Parts: sequence; C-alpha cells; structure tokens
Amino acid sequence: MHVCDTPPDSGYVDILTSIFKTGKQDIMLKVIQVKRGDFRQDFVRLLTFIITIGILFPMSWYIYLNARSLELTEKLLYDAIGDTKVVLRNIKTFTTLPNLHMNMQNNVDLNPTLHTGTKKPVEQKQEDMQQKYTGWFSESFHFIINNEDICKASNESIDILIMITSAPQNKLSRNAIRETWLTHTKMNKGNIRYVFLLGESPMTKELEKENLHTKDIILGNFKDAYNNLTYKTLMGYQWATQHCRNAQFVMKTDDDMYVHIPGLIRVTKKNAKALQTAIGGSCALLANPIRDKRSKWYASFKSYPQTTYPGFCSGTGYVTSLNVVTKIVKTSKDVPFFHLEDVYVALCIKKLGLRLHPIGGFVLAYNFGNCTHNDNTLVTVHQVSVSMLKRIWETPCTPNKV
Repeated sequence: MHVCDTPPDSGYVDILTSIFKTGKQDIMLKVIQVKRGDFRQDFVRLLTFIITIGILFPMSWYIYLNARSLELTEKLLYDAIGDTKVVLRNIKTFTTLPNLHMNMQNNVDLNPTLHTGTKKPVEQKQEDMQQKYTGWFSESFHFIINNEDICKASNESIDILIMITSAPQNKLSRNAIRETWLTHTKMNKGNIRYVFLLGESPMTKELEKENLHTKDIILGNFKDAYNNLTYKTLMGYQWATQHCRNAQFVMKTDDDMYVHIPGLIRVTKKNAKALQTAIGGSCALLANPIRDKRSKWYASFKSYPQTTYPGFCSGTGYVTSLNVVTKIVKTSKDVPFFHLEDVYVALCIKKLGLRLHPIGGFVLAYNFGNCTHNDNTLVTVHQVSVSMLKRIWETPCTPNKV
C-alpha cells in the first residue's frame, strides 16, 4: 500500500471541516454586508430621486401654466387688435342702444340654467351665424301657419297667453305638454291660452299635418335654428299684439319645461302692477358675455362689442304684460339683432326705460314629497324630459288643480 493511500487521520479531517465551515460563514457574512451596503446606496438614491421630482415637477408645472397663460393672453391680444376696426364699427352700430353699465347687483356670469335649451345648435360656426344675423329687425313676420282665432274662441277674458318655443322634431315634447300642464287651458278655450312657436324646416309639412289636429302652432318665415330663438320670440310677440290683444299677461317658455299653472297664476296676480312696466322671472340684473367659442352662449365681439349685458330674465320662462309686449315689438326695429333671445329682450327693455323684475319660483326643482311647498313657491322646472313631465303630472298632488 502506498503512503498516499493511507486513510487520513480523523482529527485532521475535523480540523479541515471546521476551517471550511468558518470560511464559508465569513464569505456569507461579507456577501450580506455587501448587499446591505448596496441596499443603503439604492435607498439613498431613490430618496434623492423622489425629493428631486417633488421639487422639479411643481416648478415645471408652474412654469408651463405661466407660459400657457402668456400664450393665451398674447393670442387674445392679437385677436383684439385684429378686430379693432370691426369692433369700432359695431360700437357705432350699437349707438342706439342704452348704456349697458348698470350700478345694480354684483356682476354674474351667464349660467346654463338661465338660458333656453330645447334644441342643439345648427351645424355652422356660431361666429359666422352671429355675424350673418347681426342687423336690424324687420317690422313684421309672415305667418306660414297662423291660428289667428286662438284668442277668439270665447268671449271670456284671457288672463295669460303662454308662448312655447319648440323645435320641429320635438313632437313628443309638445304632445306631452298638451296632455299635462296645458290641460289647464281647456283645449285653448279657457282663460289661459297657448301657442307653439316654430320656424321653417324640412319638417314643415309634418307640422302642418300636426296643426290640423291641434290648431296651436304659429310658424314663421325664417329658418328654425337655435340661433333664431330671438326671431321666434319676437314673432310670438308680434302675433300676440295682432291676434291676442285681449290677453292681460304673456309668458314665454320652452318645450323642455314644466310650468306650474297655479304658481304662474299666483305670481301674475301678485305682481300685476309691476309687470305693467317690467318683465319678470329668474333674472340676473347684470351679466358678462361669454367669449369662449365652445360655449352654447358664445357671443363674439362682432355680434356684441360691449363688455357687459344689461342683465336678462332667463329665457326658460319669463312673464310680462301685453302692454310691455306691445312696446317691445315697436322698439325692436331700433335694436340690432342679437342671437341670445333673453338678452335681446333685456336690451329692448333697457331701451324702453323699463326694468327686469326678479320673481321667485322660476327654474326650481320639483319636490315630489312636498306638494304644499310646490303650490306656494313653484312656477317653472327646467330641463324636464317627457317621462319626468308625466311623472310630475301623475303624482297625486293638489297643486296640479287650478
């Protein structure tokens, strides 16, 4: 047997094994220490990155917003300078209007709930439409459909004539109104009468057929469009002065409204004297034109160069006397056309030296759980769907009785 083949001593083996284990533990400890060092470095780097982002991001956002604001200001300034001649020309055109700056209530911005909304705007740029229609009113409209006997159906006096602006395609809304709150008119034979106001459209033939059964439509010789709501209202006023002179009061509203007739009667009686020289409803006594082209109520500098409106009563529903309606019709030929109907009526009111008369109860929410509250306060509810209108009407509630 060779020397190298001799089995190693067991004590020697134990020593070697111990050394090996100790070395392995040292190596593992060193690896752990290295990993801990790397973790600390990574954590410090991550913390530094977070702090840097926390500082730089707000600074970058602030710089961006200021740069954007400067860009918009520069653009608006350029637009204003570019339109200088047009603005000056329109200011000259509007010299017949009264001074629009009023020291009344605090200035308020136009609100969507304060404007009519029964139709979508026509597919044309609003600025082009406004420039096209800026001008003077003709003295009279031609009635393509004219139910001139509505106010002559009986000898009894007419307390209120209700004029409802509608879109040709809204037959369901018209029928729903006829079947609910217009039943107070007793099929247009009571002391409250009504008409629907529309313009010409591809649906004129269908409207003529509808009118054969309802006999409550007044259709004028102008295009039915959202920007022509002023035409609709002035046409209705002209019709009232020609064919309904026995009405004491005139209300203008839209086909997406619920009108609480008991409340309407209540406020006309209570404000009868004031309405001889005023128009009443949900009124803002001073307001700013909206210059944002994306807005439904956008008013370009070309169509309205002044910085403020003289206030307005929301076109969703306002009421006045036939005396005021007659005066508005007469003065309208001296007031340039403006596409926002409620503002245009306010311009006429201001020119006449009359006033806006805020009345509570207009543009409220219907309270299904409090009929007494509705009876004592409610006059109109805005943006009412056909189903909601029927729900309001079918809810057992004494205020629906006159």
